[in-house]
Amino acid sequence: MIGRNGKRFNCCESVLIMVDEGYPLKGFESNIMKAASSFGGGVGGWGSACGAVTGAVIALALVHGTDGEETLEEFKDNRGRLREASQVFLKDFEDAFGSVNCMDLLGVDRRTEEGKARYAELRAKGLVMCDDYVDWAAKRGLEILGEG
Repeated sequence: MIGRNGKRFNCCESVLIMVDEGYPLKGFESNIMKAASSFGGGVGGWGSACGAVTGAVIALALVHGTDGEETLEEFKDNRGRLREASQVFLKDFEDAFGSVNCMDLLGVDRRTEEGKARYAELRAKGLVMCDDYVDWAAKRGLEILGEG
């Protein structure tokens, strides 16, 4: 995870920062970070899509996504390219770690008090792999962006 000025960024934010440092993302600004701030802990702490995963997919979208200003052909081409790049990333992440869902990756439901306590225990023992997911997601996202 990235930490700066006493702030610890979540998985999604950290991946976006890391990708932007290696491949400057057009349109990466405070509004993107504001949106990304809700994707930690599997989207709002709900345990669904892993924040590292969503950060990488957002980074891919900032490069290959659409804004509605393209021609119809460009719109379709960009959407196809983004879908393909996203699915390559998602498959690779799932192959590497077994899931793209935060709750599955952590093995606990942090929506419950019991799950929060178990997560804190695992984290204290160094058994939480979130930093690994973030590093892997940023590196693989950069590789995919470098491939085209």
